Amino acid sequence: MVKALAAVLLLAAPAVFATPKSPAKPSSGSTTAPLPIAPTPERDTADATQPKISSAGTLAAENSGAMPQNSQELETMHIPELPPSKSMRVVDVEPMPSRKSWILLSIADHTAAGFDAYSTRYAISRGAVEADPMMRPFAGSDSIYAAIQVAPVALDFIARHMQRSDSNLLRHTWWLPQSASTGLFLFAGTHNLAAR
Repeated sequence: MVKALAAVLLLAAPAVFATPKSPAKPSSGSTTAPLPIAPTPERDTADATQPKISSAGTLAAENSGAMPQNSQELETMHIPELPPSKSMRVVDVEPMPSRKSWILLSIADHTAAGFDAYSTRYAISRGAVEADPMMRPFAGSDSIYAAIQVAPVALDFIARHMQRSDSNLLRHTWWLPQSASTGLFLFAGTHNLAAR
């Protein structure tokens, strides 16, 4: 509203209003009367309601000779202050504790994968055979410790992406892939230790 008022004030054609000067007070000993205010020329009543248009097609400012009754000086105008706008509250997608939880789940998942690799090597040394066709080429060597970490690393990235997702469901279930993987690695490791 303030901007609109400023635009109207800036775009309006300047109008010059002549204000009559107050006559000088006669001194107590003087007998001269003050001079009357100069008369203004009379206009047509039909012409008074119509704005004057110049030859260039623009409205011409008109000197009415007197100040309008409801006008105020700019210094005395009271413009009310706008109420403060509502500040926007920013909600973080990921609160700080979830990063710590993500790191703890990553450590647990990688540890469980290492336990599965150890128990697989232990079971193979006792005569067992690796049933997983993806891990079978690595089962007889120490490379199984590196190969088994591929799945936990991929799940770490998936869980981190889920934490920052726009979907409410994904953001609240980011812990599920790492937790399920940790559980499966622990189950497989205990199964390998029990195998004969």
